[in-house]
Amino acid sequence: MNPYQIITDATADMDWKLWDTIVIPMEVRLNELVYLYGPNGTIRTEDFYQEQQTGGKTSTSQISPAEFHKVFEESLSRGMDVLYLGFSSGMSGTFQNASLITAELRERYPHRQIACVDTLAASVLQGYLVYEAARKKAEGIPLEELVVWVKKLREQAYCRFVVDGLDALKRGGRISAATAFVGTTLQIKPVLKINEKGLLQIIDKKRGRKKSIHDLLEYYQTQDKKTANGVVVIGHGNCLKDAKALKEALQEQYPNTEVILTEVGPVIGAHTGAGMLAIAFS
Repeated sequence: MNPYQIITDATADMDWKLWDTIVIPMEVRLNELVYLYGPNGTIRTEDFYQEQQTGGKTSTSQISPAEFHKVFEESLSRGMDVLYLGFSSGMSGTFQNASLITAELRERYPHRQIACVDTLAASVLQGYLVYEAARKKAEGIPLEELVVWVKKLREQAYCRFVVDGLDALKRGGRISAATAFVGTTLQIKPVLKINEKGLLQIIDKKRGRKKSIHDLLEYYQTQDKKTANGVVVIGHGNCLKDAKALKEALQEQYPNTEVILTEVGPVIGAHTGAGMLAIAFS
């Protein structure tokens, strides 16, 4: 079995030290200044949210074909195959850029395998899929089998998240200005998921922050037969206190469950705002 390298992008929210994976940084614009978010990046999550909450303008950019070429070739030139687990094609052109470069590199490295898997996910769901893939790799699974395994896990994984405010969703075109105004006035907190096409979808609305957070616990409880001894990732957008409370409530009922807390970084936070709380598992 030829050695291979798992590669993902900085939309995969996770404690990156937990896996043997290359994470490609992504551009974040804050008040027209360009930063890189990812390992050895130039912006910290807490600084990003602080600026965003005081009115800073935020946006993101997809990874360029040139950057994919550079990162992929670094592994290929060392005699390693490549598995890229990418940000949902339903939300960004990043995966298409990776696929474009893959076709070119296959001609240059005909004896190397390059596999690109669209996770149809983002944030903690993408991070969860990559984390589990890294665990399977450590067990010695061949690249071809891991591709099949990840695609199956992608179909079985669960993810739900809540946001504290509606302004970021309004700016991103996810909801109308009128909906945002009414929702803010009534303290409506949307509950969202990533659907089978890799798109954000509002599936419920709760009155107040506490009810929206409790919804995540109830969501996990409905799947308890499958997850009582599994791994759960809880992600938060600058609301660590809420994330810890959800973790404690979950582990009180399911003490054998491993819970990983992670930040929701600026790439996703630019579109969801501070206060996002998410849960992912399978």
